[in-house]
Amino acid sequence: MDTEFTIKLVTATVASVGALLGSLHYLTTRQSVRYQNSKTEMELLSQSIAAHEAEPDLKKFLLDVRKEKISFLVFGIPIPNADIERVIAYYRKAEGKVTTGDIAKAWQYRDPCTKPLSFQLRGSFKKQYIGTQAYGVFCILATTVGVLAWVFDVDVKQAVALVCVALVSFVLVTVMSQDLYTAARLAKLEKKHNLLEATDESSSS
Repeated sequence: MDTEFTIKLVTATVASVGALLGSLHYLTTRQSVRYQNSKTEMELLSQSIAAHEAEPDLKKFLLDVRKEKISFLVFGIPIPNADIERVIAYYRKAEGKVTTGDIAKAWQYRDPCTKPLSFQLRGSFKKQYIGTQAYGVFCILATTVGVLAWVFDVDVKQAVALVCVALVSFVLVTVMSQDLYTAARLAKLEKKHNLLEATDESSSS
């Protein structure tokens, strides 16, 4: 194998991994800062609630605000008070299968019109989910073709390049679509739960 080509390939791979790690570090740091800010806001809200005991209306408003802030600390995102009980109920039904983190990841992809728990994917996200799966299959096929070309010594340089690009693309798409995959998993669990409930109802009747 050409030494210059190998150096370029290794350099490109290292640069891609470094960029990915840098992005993950940035996102993690940003999330940590947001979490700390939210905790500070909770402390200030608690102090304000205690200071306005003599004003019931204002106290109730501050309690509602704090309740919504608590959902950020628990689920990782602020969930409106109107939805929090439904989310907690869903979490209890799926205990052992779903974590609060899973719910937080899936929340942005939900279809608010779907009942009762609104965890089914919206139309645009359904297409995105199918697209990412199709692209993942394409990357696997490209990797397979590259490996076969490498084994049969058709063109080693092109085969190695194809395998590396396909694998890096597959990893990047998988990482970037992790939350979407989680949302799809919750949607499947919900469908299964609703189907079991319908079956039980029909059996009892």
